[in-house]
Amino acid sequence: MTHTSRLKSYSNILRDNVPTIILAVFFLTEFLTKFLEYYGFEYHRIGVVFKVLFVIIILLNRVLPKSMFWQLSLLCVLFVISQVFIDYDLSFYEGVSKNVLYLSKYLFIFVVAAYFRSLKMNSAEIDHLINVVFFLLWVNFVVILIGTLFNIGLFATYGPNRFGYNGLIHINSHSSYIYIFALIYVVYNYIKTKKYSANFWMIVLSALLIGTKTSYLFCGLVAVYLWFYYRIYKSLAFYSLAILLLFSGFIFQEKLMSLFTTHYSAFVMLYNDSGIITALASRRNLILGETLALAFQEYWVWINYMIGGGFFNEIRTEMAFVDLYLFWGVLGMFAYLKLYYNYVIKAFMFHPFLRYAIFSLFIACFFGGNFFTNAVIAIYIVVFANFFILEKKKL
Repeated sequence: MTHTSRLKSYSNILRDNVPTIILAVFFLTEFLTKFLEYYGFEYHRIGVVFKVLFVIIILLNRVLPKSMFWQLSLLCVLFVISQVFIDYDLSFYEGVSKNVLYLSKYLFIFVVAAYFRSLKMNSAEIDHLINVVFFLLWVNFVVILIGTLFNIGLFATYGPNRFGYNGLIHINSHSSYIYIFALIYVVYNYIKTKKYSANFWMIVLSALLIGTKTSYLFCGLVAVYLWFYYRIYKSLAFYSLAILLLFSGFIFQEKLMSLFTTHYSAFVMLYNDSGIITALASRRNLILGETLALAFQEYWVWINYMIGGGFFNEIRTEMAFVDLYLFWGVLGMFAYLKLYYNYVIKAFMFHPFLRYAIFSLFIACFFGGNFFTNAVIAIYIVVFANFFILEKKKL
């Protein structure tokens, strides 16, 4: 083989594995960001650099479909106009510069979706990417177990006052939604094949160990679906197990309460200070009232109700759909959700469980927040969406 042909061969291999490389790079930079932040480095947002490079390459290669390009352009125009009218003590330039990061986070998933659509991947190629995702999640599962067993702060989801280990993943919301979509995939396969897999149990255990309320809520909603789907309520074994668990809980209630207050001390303190609703919502119910008052009474004029007025340093509730409205307004929110449905959600609409799962996801992210602005999870969502697009074609 000549030097030229060898280089051409290597080039073809590299080109064929670009999606795999992107997945691996995004995953590794996620951990690098977490590592640098944990040890106090001044600049730690390495992942942002790679995502910006990714967007630049996509735009230069004109991958975006014309319809998507014009819809994203409309959203950008609405954003700029909203910054003109919002009334805060910043210049127009300062307002745009402080919010352009959140604009890019909102729009990033569409760039990723356009890139994957341009590849026109077949089932074997998508299955390969799914295997790569689960390989990365198996690696993360091992790290989660190590973090849980040895109480390693670097691998923790939160600080010392709350239980949860998300391994190599940087932020709690990132891990919540990555595992939610992975759970959708493994439960769908379980319903389809009527067989448990190692991936199924790994994802379920990971979703429980990361310790986020968003993940717990979604797992609970999926359990409700399976409870009705398989008519578990008719099973004597279910009621026997339920009675055994209740009896065990009564016997060991003091130890269980001690364990709960030790690992969820932040929740207990919040409950004692502000009540159960505030504790379950992680103060979002209080932040909601404060944020809406700030937006409606101080910062917004009439046009902002239609096109939004995001100033996410202050106007942010961490409730996904509320923040979506605050950033985009009525018109922008409608345009954004229409685009999101066409390029993401539509892929999940062909099966009853998947429709239920997406509905459950929206319930969870309403209370959990940071879903639509979560650029890290975009590539995972798009990979799973592409799997289900091809899965529908097989029916």
